[in-house]
Amino acid sequence: MSFERDILERIPPHIRGLKGYVPGKTIEEVVATYQPDRISKLASNENRWGFAPGVSEAVGRAMQVANNYPSALANNLRASLSAKLSCSQEQLVIGAGSESLLGLLCRTFFGPEDEIVTASATFVGLNIQAHIHQIPVVQVPLSPDYRFDVGAIAASVNERTRAVYIANPNNPTGTMISKQELAMLMSSLPEQVMLILDEAYVEFARENPLYPDSLPIITQPNTASHPNTLILRTFSKAYGLASFRVGYALGPAELIQALWKTKNTFEPSGISEAAAISALEDDHFLTNSVQQTREARQGFEAFLAHHQIPYVPSSANFVMLLAPDEAQALRITESLLRLGVIVRQLSPFGIPNGIRITVGLEEEMVHLKQALESCWLPG
Repeated sequence: MSFERDILERIPPHIRGLKGYVPGKTIEEVVATYQPDRISKLASNENRWGFAPGVSEAVGRAMQVANNYPSALANNLRASLSAKLSCSQEQLVIGAGSESLLGLLCRTFFGPEDEIVTASATFVGLNIQAHIHQIPVVQVPLSPDYRFDVGAIAASVNERTRAVYIANPNNPTGTMISKQELAMLMSSLPEQVMLILDEAYVEFARENPLYPDSLPIITQPNTASHPNTLILRTFSKAYGLASFRVGYALGPAELIQALWKTKNTFEPSGISEAAAISALEDDHFLTNSVQQTREARQGFEAFLAHHQIPYVPSSANFVMLLAPDEAQALRITESLLRLGVIVRQLSPFGIPNGIRITVGLEEEMVHLKQALESCWLPG
């Protein structure tokens, strides 16, 4: 037996059986395979309006000291966030995006004897991180309108349950749970069960009067109805910093202190921290970006309704289309790729007939609509 084979066979069975994250097609891959006349990259929920103009200058300054390690605690970013969110710095931990933070939660708080309860179709990073740490995940089916079934999730909690994970809005469906549903869930959970609210798309949803404001749960603990709640947020979406990989968890100081013990040292980088601080300071860019996203999404949903293309109304920066079946979803996705429109078919997310499409710039949406008109089979 070769040395390499021996090493491979020593990989734990749960890792050998792990289905890793399947990324969307890159621009380079699509160009190399299909040679389309133009490209519209609408697969990864990125901010198609870019990022705040001050970020480039902030990154340039950070580059001057890139030979030094960054702050292990991301002190400057935590100070900026605590001022913005009206919380203490001790309630914040910074990581390299939402999936890094989910991995941090898994290795800090849960083990193989525990269970995490969530929906059957949600952010795949949760399932991957839980699987790596051998934590069982109970997947409750979505409701018929592709929303988290909060009642069924609450009913699935048992003595092994140590966490409930809610993505609000949810990826890949774009749907959200309401203030009333969140209040019901919090009141039903035992105190020892952690509630994880993944709010990667919060900036796009908070204008909806039904969307719950989760910050008082952490910042005003005397009014909270569930003490062990953690909020996850990211700079990858509305702030347009996907390549910098910056996210944060907000929660009770005692829980955050435990996370610092197991967090990867010097994560995120100093350059990423500088980018996030600059982005956080630019309210004008954020407001404008969210507004343009909303207008693009509304225009796209009107187009879909007009052409009778089934879709799920969204509260995020993407819309999920519903093909008749998986084969049709794969065919449509392939047809769009040939025309230079990169979208995400959703079998890896548990919705085989789903196609997730990011909304973007006017020229990208024109390209998308023309491509959909040419390749979608009615009914």
